[in-house]
Amino acid sequence: MYLSPWRTLLVSTTREPASVRWYGTGKKVARIAIVGSGPAGLFSCGSLLRRLPDSKFDVFDAAPVPYGLVRYGVAPDHQEVKNCTNIFDRMFETNRDRLSLFCNVRIGSDVAVDDLTKNYDAILLAYGAHRPRPLDIPGSSSTNVISGSDFVSWYNGVPNAKAPLLDDPNVVIIGNGNVALDCARILSTAKLLGNTDIPSDVLAVLESSKVTNIKVVGRRGPENVSFTIKELREQFKVPVWDTTVEMDEEQVKQLEEVLPKMARPRKRLMKVLLDGVRPPQGEKQCRFLSFRIPEAVLPNNDGRISAVRFLNKRTGCKEEIPCGLLIYSIGFQTVVLDGLPKNDKGMLAMRDGSRVDMPGDAFVYAAGWCAHGPRGVIVDTQQEAVAVASRIAEDITAREDIGGRHGIQSILDEKGINYLTFDEWKKIDEAEVKQGAEKGKVREKMRTFSGFLRRH
Repeated sequence: MYLSPWRTLLVSTTREPASVRWYGTGKKVARIAIVGSGPAGLFSCGSLLRRLPDSKFDVFDAAPVPYGLVRYGVAPDHQEVKNCTNIFDRMFETNRDRLSLFCNVRIGSDVAVDDLTKNYDAILLAYGAHRPRPLDIPGSSSTNVISGSDFVSWYNGVPNAKAPLLDDPNVVIIGNGNVALDCARILSTAKLLGNTDIPSDVLAVLESSKVTNIKVVGRRGPENVSFTIKELREQFKVPVWDTTVEMDEEQVKQLEEVLPKMARPRKRLMKVLLDGVRPPQGEKQCRFLSFRIPEAVLPNNDGRISAVRFLNKRTGCKEEIPCGLLIYSIGFQTVVLDGLPKNDKGMLAMRDGSRVDMPGDAFVYAAGWCAHGPRGVIVDTQQEAVAVASRIAEDITAREDIGGRHGIQSILDEKGINYLTFDEWKKIDEAEVKQGAEKGKVREKMRTFSGFLRRH
């Protein structure tokens, strides 16, 4: 992934892009809260630090450590994406007098949204959309039926994430997006992950896996997949595994007919799929299936999944695909924190593209997945974050009521909430990197952080 746009935003020694305006608030010091320390929140923060050079910022996260999906969502074999955490670290280091971090603080429960609106001139919500959409078919509560989010959390070392059972050769993954591809790739590349930041105990489970047959199943046709080409190509290049695509002659013909009308990126993606059309062979197989609607999970007498029944939309026939592990990755639901308004779809109620429809004069904004639902990749998040930061800076500059607000650290202390600051995070970071180096890997992730939290 190309990282220079992040450097432009976040590194104070880098020249500001011509499109970025600086806004001075005179002697008024604006205090801004950012809820979420993932890409959306910190891209916005990096831009605001320069657009509002007199302002101060407090970043909150419900997780005990920072960086959101960069730490706990990006696959361990994509370290080039995770490297942006070094830039985030530098942002905190070089702005200690203006930028503070408070992890392990749950806005909406530990601290009310109303406390934020009273103690900050503006609030930016950037906490993501982490609740997986349920599969909601008969039998979906069977043992070893898990969401893609749960599987990703496990292999990325999220505290208390439960390990799946990998003692059956057959796995079904429902979904046609990058999370589904990540799950398939991690299941099939244990031998390539030893030097990454994957937790050692997770790697041990993957190395002892009995999985030899993965089916990635989509509800719609190949032309509707949401994969990006990089991730799709990676799966086809996995050593030892034979990755193939199921398409009959009619499907191939139909896809080839519409190919010339597609935009170039989409055309390249379709060609990768077409190149993979062939019968499966080899001892380890990953196969892409389309036009299957999941109807039921079929458990055995012990309550564990043994197969999934699908309706094949092209043939009208029902099919039972055996599997001992089912991973479903069918999207996320937006979470609206207590104290925030909802629209008629149960999502965060927005006044416009960036400002939340709060009662009264509360200046609350939103960026990323919590604002508009899960969409796009990190670069898309960066672009939106810049736009929202610009809106906040313009509004702050135009307002007459800026200043006199001091944040909520005193409230956290009074309530006895144990939070983690940037200094504590750096101790964790250094310890993880040191332990990782001893094992020949990027880092060894910790899962318990109680010893690092500030206690009151």
